[in-house]
Amino acid sequence: MNSKQISAIFFGGAVGAFARWALLEILPIVTQWPWHILIINISGSAALGIVVGLFTKNRNGLVFLAAGGGFCGAFTTFSSFSVEIASSIKTEEYFDAVSFLTASVIGGLAAYQIGKSAVKQVGPRA
Repeated sequence: MNSKQISAIFFGGAVGAFARWALLEILPIVTQWPWHILIINISGSAALGIVVGLFTKNRNGLVFLAAGGGFCGAFTTFSSFSVEIASSIKTEEYFDAVSFLTASVIGGLAAYQIGKSAVKQVGPRA
């Protein structure tokens, strides 16, 4: 990996982290269940599906690295996902833990496939 590729991932990551922060600032936390984290991770999975669908050939290009590994990687949040599940288990809210885990994994996989499939309907670009 060269310095341009690393810079692309870094730039995309900075934008993704800022976008996550901004979205978390505007999403109201109205329940104990972590909807805000679920929305972030599912939308990030859909975005990654779109990126992967668009870049079927050149996956070492700067735009792919910035958008996929950088933006989507920093926008989604595995650490918050893990903390929410661990907190639910610690407080013996097992249904919340299992439902959040299930919704996150199934929702994320489905969103990724939907994003990728949507691009196939239009056709790959790069």
